[in-house]
Formats: sequence, C-alpha cells, structure tokens
Amino acid sequence: MNVSGSAVKKTARTALAGNYFKAAVVSSMLVFTWLVLTTCFRTLGAVAGGAVALAFFAAVFVLLFCPLIMGFAYFSVRMIFGSDCEPVTAFKYFSCAKDYFKAVRLSLILSGNALFIGIFLFLPSVICSLISSGEFFKMLGMQIPSWASLFGVLSYILRVAALALLLTVMFKFYLAPFLIAANENLNVSEAMQISKIIARVTRKDFIMLILSFIGYIIACVFVIPTIFVFPYFASAYAVHCRYAVADYNKTADVLNAAPNFEADISF
Repeated sequence: MNVSGSAVKKTARTALAGNYFKAAVVSSMLVFTWLVLTTCFRTLGAVAGGAVALAFFAAVFVLLFCPLIMGFAYFSVRMIFGSDCEPVTAFKYFSCAKDYFKAVRLSLILSGNALFIGIFLFLPSVICSLISSGEFFKMLGMQIPSWASLFGVLSYILRVAALALLLTVMFKFYLAPFLIAANENLNVSEAMQISKIIARVTRKDFIMLILSFIGYIIACVFVIPTIFVFPYFASAYAVHCRYAVADYNKTADVLNAAPNFEADISF
C-alpha cells in the first residue's frame, strides 16, 4: 500500500476531530458489554462449571458482542466518510433481522475458521504439555522420565508460534467488517473473498499499523482507560481499509483485471 502508517493515523485523528466524544461513548458501550460478559462468564463458571460457562460465553459473544463490534465498525466508517455518526449508529446491526443475521454469520464463519485452524496449530503444543506434565506416561503406566520437563519449554514455544501463525492466517479476513459496513449490498461471502484478495498486498501494512499502537495498548493497561484509546484505533482501522480498497481499485483499473470495489461510498 502506498500510504504510510503515519499518514493513516494522521487522517484518523482528523476524522476524530469533533467526533471524539461520540466515539468514546460507543467505545464505553463496548467495554461495558465486555466487562458484563466476562463477569457473567466467571460467575457461571464458579456455579455451573467451566463447560457451561464457555458455552454461554461463546453464544453471547457471537450473538451480542460481535454485532456490537460490527456496529462500531459501521460508526467508524460513517465517521471517516464525513457522514452523520451518532452513538445510536452502533446499534445498526440490531435494527433489522437482515443486518443482524449478516453480522452473526460473519462472526460465526470467522470464529469457525479460527477454531478449525487453531485446533491443528495448537495440537503439537498440547501434546508437549501432556508429556511435560507426566499425564502421557501415566496413561501408558510408565514412570515419568527426568527429561519430560523439557517439553514444558517446547510447549510454550509452540504455543506462541501457533498463536502468531493463527493471527497471520486470520488477518486475511481483516477487511471484511469494513467492506460490509461500507457497502451494504455485499454479502458475507463476497466481503470475505474481497478481503482475501486485497489482504495479500495490505496485510503486512495492517500488522505494522497494529504494532505502531503498542505504546497505546501498554498505556491502556497502566494509565489510559481503553474507552479513550479504542476510538483512535477503530478510526485508524477504517482509514487504513479505505486506503487499501482505493489502492486496490487503482491497481485493478491499470491491469484491467479483477472487479472494482468502490471505496468512496456515500451514505
């Protein structure tokens, strides 16, 4: 992508000017919902067990939290395009059944992909963990050898590598929420396919953009509340996606190759 991360962040700050309070309100709704969700998860886990709590968390995350995240994406897209963006806009995907099921379908497909790929990627780490804990040898009725503990270190390394690889694979879909929010005529399958095509070129730039927010992420842990930082990141995400789509359109026009996906969408 021809636009630098600093230019993306500068444009994001410009888009936030005059809209920061509204964005903070939407961000606070997300944070509050997440806190309630995690609190219910812990409470249910203590009362009904981990399996029930995990099932509850997964269901509420997909059915409630993900459509709200999509709503924040829609709010951010409207903001960078200079359209009216009131906090109530964040409930866009709860406003009608069609929009709601589109958001849920996207979250289900993304979650399903992450789960399916993650099972295979984390399997070596789980096996090494079983060996290091001695459970593997107990099942075989064998004495735990002294070298088994070394597999604990290997398990940790494999876990980190699996997480990094999973994120890298899933980043090919990172444009899908933006595309759906920016063009309501796109269905989920089309948005994911377009995201895969564009992300081949722009995924590295997006990862670098995320890394440039490391200082803000650390500040969220120790100093600055998340509701004041998340609007900046969401705005930068939307701006980056807009530039990515526009850059792809220019390339497609020159090569006269793939379909053109409109970036300058008006509301």
